[in-house]
Parts: sequence; structure tokens; C-alpha cells
Amino acid sequence: MTLEGKPLRYLIGGDDRAQGSDDEVIELSFDAEAPPRRGIGIKYCNLLDEKYDKKKKTGSYGPYAAASDVARQYGEGQIDPKGPGWKKNLTDQFTRAKSQGFVYIELDNPDSYSIEPVLDAISLAQSYGLKVIAKNPGLMDDDAQRYVAHPNVFGVIVEKDAGTPQEMDALRRKAGKPTLPVWFVYFGKGKAQAETHAAAAKSYRNMGVTYSTVGEYKNATDLLRPTSAA
Repeated sequence: MTLEGKPLRYLIGGDDRAQGSDDEVIELSFDAEAPPRRGIGIKYCNLLDEKYDKKKKTGSYGPYAAASDVARQYGEGQIDPKGPGWKKNLTDQFTRAKSQGFVYIELDNPDSYSIEPVLDAISLAQSYGLKVIAKNPGLMDDDAQRYVAHPNVFGVIVEKDAGTPQEMDALRRKAGKPTLPVWFVYFGKGKAQAETHAAAAKSYRNMGVTYSTVGEYKNATDLLRPTSAA
């Protein structure tokens, strides 16, 4: 089950009813209960507490640390990796994804943490038989190469301002994975950057670019479909 040469339908803001096509990769939301009927499914998972009660400032995966910018933006809990809630958050998500029939997962918000707990989380997913799609490795600074080089990373998703096609190609080569699929995903005010990166990504294999014309990742329209290195 290869991801190379396949476009990504990044639908984490959708209603999870997408049925997919045989030649596509489809990512569904945190609350998805099953993979798409066709194609290769990815389950959205989160290193932050997705269900954190921001009004009561409580959740199921404490203790919590000071919130990162993205945690504040989305009202999610910044879990302390040194506390018991860190592993519980992961095992709950991995158990659910595995039981639902997913093979691939995204682990979002790695840049909210230092590299070691992120690598441990990827290894833990591997112990469940789940393959990880990396998210925004360009935001991991000097740790980006270690992140992408993990043997349980099978693709990369890049959002607005999180890296260029040139940078992502250089990164995957440094990580020893020159054909690693890279998908650029955009919504809202990211249209101009999406078009710029689509033009640049034509020079590389296994790179695709999509833009959501409805809200934040409620649909995915191709600006560039990836071509396989083969």
C-alpha cells in the first residue's frame, strides 16, 4: 500500500462521509469512525488535547503545561510530556484508530513540543501497527531531519508558511528518504502561496498541492497532483 504518486484529500474539517477513490489518499477528522470505503485512509490524531475544555481549563490528559500559540488559537490542551496524561492521550487515540481499521495516522502539532517526546510518540504508534504522516517538519527547526528520518514516518503534510517545495525536497533527501510523499495543503488566505508552491513543486516527484475552497479543510481541490518517482 504505497502513498507515492497519490493526491491527498485533506478533509480534517469535513464531515467524514468522503468515500474516496482508489488512487487517492484521504485524511478524515479526529472524530472519524472508519476509513473511507475506497483509497488509503489517514486518521487525524493530535499531540495536544483535542477535547480540552478551554472554559473550565480542564481535560482528561493532565497535567498541562503553558499553552503554545496553536493550543491557544484552537483552544486545545498543552499536555505535559512528563506527566501520565501524555501517554494516555496517545494510547487512547492509537487504540481507537487501530480498532477502526486505519493504517495511517497524522500526528498534528509536533512543533508544540521538543523532539524527544515526539519521536517517542511515533515509536509508540509503530507498536500499534500505525504508520505516521509527519506534520510541518519545517517548524521543527534543527530537529526536522531527525523527525522525518524516523523509520515510522511515511509522508509529510505542509501547511501555509511551514516550508517550500525546495526546502522539503532538501529535507527528505537529508533524511535519507528522497521519494517521501510531500503534500502541501492550504485554505483561506493561503491561495496565493498555494499557487506559488504548486508552480515550484512541478519540478519534484511525489509532491502535491491542494486548496480548500470551503472553510478550513472542508474540501480539497488539486492545484498540483503528484507524480510518482517510479
